[in-house]
Amino acid sequence: MSLDVRTEPYDDLTLAVLSGELDIYTVAGFRQEIEDVDPAETQLVVDLSEVTLLDSSGLGALVSLLNQARVSEGRLGLVCPHRRLRRIFEITGLRRAFVFGDDLDAVRAELAGEGSAG
Repeated sequence: MSLDVRTEPYDDLTLAVLSGELDIYTVAGFRQEIEDVDPAETQLVVDLSEVTLLDSSGLGALVSLLNQARVSEGRLGLVCPHRRLRRIFEITGLRRAFVFGDDLDAVRAELAGEGSAG
């Protein structure tokens, strides 16, 4: 399987839309595709709606982005409507490290401190 990555400016943030598997085989391509996005400079939201597999390598890449965002006291938003993917973050103790939402509007509201994204 492969991973398609599309980044685009979206109002006051950068949206990275992923489709496919984010795993040991595709993580290098993911990192390369988003290398021009600096989460310390712009609010970054990663859309995992179409991600079918997330392994420890993919999780590590997301944690790396989170750490970059934290340099400027920022946060990393994840659009993640699928319980099976969210479970990975719960099991690893990373659930509270990211800002989650079922859709982009929910993540944006949570990042703005206006909501309680699920």
